[in-house]
Amino acid sequence: MPIHLNLSAPHQVVAANSHYYKQPTEPLYLNRTLQFHNFIYLRDGQWMVTESDTDYFLEKDDVLLLSAGHRHYTRLPCAPHTRTMCVHISCEQGDLTPSPAAITLPTHLNIGGHAKVRNYFENIVSTFWSDQKYKQERLAAYFNLLVLELLDVYQNASRPEPDIANEIVQLINGTPHKRFTAKEIAARFSVSIKTMNAIMLRSTGKSFAKYQSDRKLEMAASQMKVDPAVKLSEIASMFGFCDEFHLSRSFKQKYGFSPTQYKSFAHNDGE
Repeated sequence: MPIHLNLSAPHQVVAANSHYYKQPTEPLYLNRTLQFHNFIYLRDGQWMVTESDTDYFLEKDDVLLLSAGHRHYTRLPCAPHTRTMCVHISCEQGDLTPSPAAITLPTHLNIGGHAKVRNYFENIVSTFWSDQKYKQERLAAYFNLLVLELLDVYQNASRPEPDIANEIVQLINGTPHKRFTAKEIAARFSVSIKTMNAIMLRSTGKSFAKYQSDRKLEMAASQMKVDPAVKLSEIASMFGFCDEFHLSRSFKQKYGFSPTQYKSFAHNDGE
């Protein structure tokens, strides 16, 4: 069941805690219905939570958003060494029904490598137990940012794979001087590195790292063919290589000959 949140109404953090369950022996939640929303982030481990007779099996980096007024419980203990962060949020007017003013999120989603979501959970928990000035204002701000990041994760997860792959390809082609890490790209599209690589593999036949490396070498080869007199250090800088030695090593691995030899071939072809 999706959760609806009206961010135009200020929400209060009622409680915020971080838990570590080393060897749990009993279910954590008995049959209960809360008058506030319960946001759960599973940092590690496994846990099954039931809301309104729907079972949600949680694993690492899963987030569960339980709406106020809905019965939820656990039948079994969570797995040993499970770590969670739980944030209880006040239920405000306009939260429980879909409306133009409300943000709608699914009950269960995985944040993958999206560090901002984890950071906002941590900020809420640490601030809740602190004596900082403007504590309530900080908590309200962190909560709003958390919801917006979760919305970003959800919307990107709902996007067609070809759209994500095309944007990654355009990013590599449009910024040839920059070499991206898989972590950067995964975070940009709010997916895990594993998911991002799977998307690239299905769309291009190559992992992200392989596609980026091959594309940069292809662009470098095209530039050398157009301008055989260009220095290798300039080519390296233009296409995101550490230096000319990095370029030469990568080029020879892909094409079987050095950039200098390639420039010679290109020069002779042009005569």
